[in-house]
Amino acid sequence: MSVQSDNPLNLIKPFGLSSDEGRVYLDLLTSSFSSVLLISKRLHIGRTRVYRLLDKLRAKQLVEFKLDERGMKFGAATPQKFEQLLIEYEQKISSLRQSLPSLVEHLRKLRANLPHQSKVLYYQGIEGLKQVNYNLTKAEGLLRVFEMEHLSEFLPEKFSEEVRQTLVDRKVMTHDLTNKQSFPGFTNVKKMISNFSRFRYVDPNKLKINFEVLIYNDVYATYTYKDKDIFCVEIYNPRLAEMQKQLFDFVWNQAEEMEFTDLRGGARVKT
Repeated sequence: MSVQSDNPLNLIKPFGLSSDEGRVYLDLLTSSFSSVLLISKRLHIGRTRVYRLLDKLRAKQLVEFKLDERGMKFGAATPQKFEQLLIEYEQKISSLRQSLPSLVEHLRKLRANLPHQSKVLYYQGIEGLKQVNYNLTKAEGLLRVFEMEHLSEFLPEKFSEEVRQTLVDRKVMTHDLTNKQSFPGFTNVKKMISNFSRFRYVDPNKLKINFEVLIYNDVYATYTYKDKDIFCVEIYNPRLAEMQKQLFDFVWNQAEEMEFTDLRGGARVKT
């Protein structure tokens, strides 16, 4: 195992503890009930800060305390308390997920009162590439794509599959134009292939696709990932988006239809 995964402090921090909170908890876990003065000396943390850290740990029910003839003493709660913390986090996430549609709808109504403003957004690196492709999950109706490669060819498989599943959940149809006459299966989101995806082939001698392009809603997005300098642009403008949709559809209507050869999206030009 890695040093990181063997370090208890690194293992408990994801449960919402700061580094110093984790240090105090682990110190108490390996010691008997201790005074603030002893904790402060062992960890070389000021007593005032130790009090604040203990208050935070008590709020998480990770610290127990008792009063004896020498004053207040503190000890670590059973490690099983982390299971309770996880259950509480899961409940919060479930509640947030349920309230999300209502929140988004209310925020959209507030924004709808503003006049439409065109904007251009720039992204760089893998995280920028992921952001642009996450944004396309907001597509409504039809997503048009000039495709160089399938999403999972240049972004993590798990992320790519989540994007595809979200498009299916939102019932978004995708039209993809490609310079490839055939390709193997690429996804386990089989419902996307059977119900929401169509591919057509464009001869590269007529139109070479050397940038990935996404067109949806009022958005025209384009990016390249072939070079070390990943470069992505999103343009939000309804007139531009409408013109690009017309250009895409013009090419689409002249492109050659492709048929799927397997349930995972393998396809070839119809003969």
